[in-house]
Amino acid sequence: MKNKILLTVTNLDVIPIAKKLGVERFVYPFSFFCVGILNTYELEEIKEENSYLFINRILDTKAIKELDKILHNLPSNIKGVIFEDLGLIKIMEDLAIEKILFAPHSLTNYMSINSYLRYVDTLIVSYDITEEEIQEISAKATKKVSFFVFGPASSMYSRRTLLTSYSKHNNLAYKNVKKLNVNNNDFIAVENAYGTVLYHMPLYNGLSLLNIEAKYYFYFPLFMNNEEIKNLLMGNIEAISSSKGFLDIKTIYKVKK
Repeated sequence: MKNKILLTVTNLDVIPIAKKLGVERFVYPFSFFCVGILNTYELEEIKEENSYLFINRILDTKAIKELDKILHNLPSNIKGVIFEDLGLIKIMEDLAIEKILFAPHSLTNYMSINSYLRYVDTLIVSYDITEEEIQEISAKATKKVSFFVFGPASSMYSRRTLLTSYSKHNNLAYKNVKKLNVNNNDFIAVENAYGTVLYHMPLYNGLSLLNIEAKYYFYFPLFMNNEEIKNLLMGNIEAISSSKGFLDIKTIYKVKK
């Protein structure tokens, strides 16, 4: 099971801890091509043999051309790319690396998922749906899919620097990570130069999905310290605030009349 974990690197010190627990694959938020993540890494900082790049920005023409050059000159320890921008499918089509699509609010049914699976090696199923729906997708997918197992679920991504604008408008001291409460729902907003992501809290707990066969199990432990990550990998999460989100509550998004 541990050899199927894709663990997002929140800091380099967590790597030896995770390796001792059997984790073999590490995901690095890639500098300049990530939003909503403050600790990012450049290629020369990525040393592990089984490393994956995490790219979640929706890219403009300049950025995708720059990334095209980088991806065609990757060191051999980069085994794959987890990405959201569909344009990367085209620029990576001739690359012999794993292509993993992660567009969390779109990958919600097996028909569209099977269409995407024609172009990628696997994809990470949405965390906006129930475990029953995820099981159906797993059974009907044409390739093994992957699951988001633990971490904050993003509710919104804006290419605007919203916290900067908010601070200026209200004459407040700027913080690029801010806790918010909206209609009795807790969020953490994270901003960098490329935009702002709003994460719903508490952390999403999809550990029950470990019981469903998958290509990979994606761990995204933002806002967790090393001891909490260690406990998570050992299955000890009693002291970690988490929620099953929509796993056992079917939700339909719709505009109110």
